[in-house]
Amino acid sequence: MKREAISQALNLLEERHISDTASFDPGAVQEPPERIVPLKKKRIISLALAAALLLTLGVAAYAAWSVHAARQQELKEDFQIAENNVDSYVEYAVPDEGESLVLLSAVNDGQEQRVYVNISTVTEKEAAAFPENARFAWRIEGTDYGGHAAPHLPVNQSVSGTEQIRAAVLAHAYDRDTQTLTLQCLIDVQLLQKAAAELGTESVPFSVQMSVDGVSRTFGPVSLALTAEQRRCFDFGHALYHDGETGLEIEVVGLELTPFSAVWKVHYEGDAALHTPGADQEGYGPWSLLEDKVCLEARLLFSDGSEFSTGGALTCPYENGTVNLFCGWGSAIDIGDVQRIVLGDLVLWEADS
Repeated sequence: MKREAISQALNLLEERHISDTASFDPGAVQEPPERIVPLKKKRIISLALAAALLLTLGVAAYAAWSVHAARQQELKEDFQIAENNVDSYVEYAVPDEGESLVLLSAVNDGQEQRVYVNISTVTEKEAAAFPENARFAWRIEGTDYGGHAAPHLPVNQSVSGTEQIRAAVLAHAYDRDTQTLTLQCLIDVQLLQKAAAELGTESVPFSVQMSVDGVSRTFGPVSLALTAEQRRCFDFGHALYHDGETGLEIEVVGLELTPFSAVWKVHYEGDAALHTPGADQEGYGPWSLLEDKVCLEARLLFSDGSEFSTGGALTCPYENGTVNLFCGWGSAIDIGDVQRIVLGDLVLWEADS
């Protein structure tokens, strides 16, 4: 119940009802006290019950609003948004009324729209059924598009095994008081654009489905639109990196960087053929290792002396003449503060002094 609605409901009580309950003076009434007193008591009790009901609804509404706001703050701190000047991170307005699906925040990492939501009401038993007997999925209503969702855990949380995962979900993604579960949904950017084009709208109807022991429930839908990305591009001028271990040479063409992802663009002899279906996997093996070496061993250096590795490639499609090695991570980096990019002894890029 909205806070404004609670206030309005109280304002609708007639003044005479309120004044009647302010005091009781038998001498001031014209009718026998034995008739008036019970009516007074009944009126007082009715008003007390009404006030208690409104208070209960208000407390429940505030609790629901509070857990959403708290989750937003936790996500922002976990992703280090403020510290790293992430303009592309979007936080949604938290509704006053209880909704089954609440958008918390989203960020476009260039390849995926990362969407964070709260769903309720989810019992503790249902939340604890993950990962063995509970499944979560997102879908765009009116289309065939959908994908997997999962309880969101802190970026640095590393768990394995059913019991550890269950304990982490209940500790970090679930709120017992409001029976609310926080999920992460990863939506391919091109798919979201395609769905919007098919529906003829900028925003799409977005819902989440929970299936526990074969029984499914749907939360939402809510309106979701693609958010803008924040990207910085570096041109390395076709820098050549020579790998001393294998003797292979790879051309590091450039880097596209967002606060949460990187695309390393590389080129080497025969790369197009090696990235087609049915390619020679044995022949690709040494090049695959070298692709990973670029992603793992290259360093981004910042003004405070710290450095960052983008980690191994998650995908490596061949597009527009280069192999595009996509890497992603959890907490943001300040892409505007990159001062130098190196790979071993090779300086790929350096800011003007």
